[in-house]
Amino acid sequence: MKIFLPILFSLLLLLTGCNLQPELTTKSSDAQPSWVDNPNQDGKNGAVGIAGRTYDQKPSSQRKLAITRALDELTMQQGVKVQMAMTKEEVVQNDRANTHFEQKSNYDATATVTAHIQEAWTSPLSGDVYIWMVLD
Repeated sequence: MKIFLPILFSLLLLLTGCNLQPELTTKSSDAQPSWVDNPNQDGKNGAVGIAGRTYDQKPSSQRKLAITRALDELTMQQGVKVQMAMTKEEVVQNDRANTHFEQKSNYDATATVTAHIQEAWTSPLSGDVYIWMVLD
């Protein structure tokens, strides 16, 4: 009987602890920044590049794609002619797949467009990377 009560008490504590639900909190870093919908703010001309998961599932590839898209948007705003081509080739042979992804951008400009990354944000829900680039 002496051993039964401590075991019963321990089980009750364990079940009570497992039954508690964690509190839902919203972190300010999880909230979408204002520049996602309005990249031209605070007197700055900017553009946002967005990239979802890439073919190789590397964060660096995703970030590079978002930067390229933001730069393309900035150059188009400045009247620069942009030509962008993306090709994806997938070959399946004997149940083995090879994927090759290639991206090319050509710019035709008489002036140079210089910009910098002002801020970056990753959506916690979708995993999309957002890059905010601002003209220098």
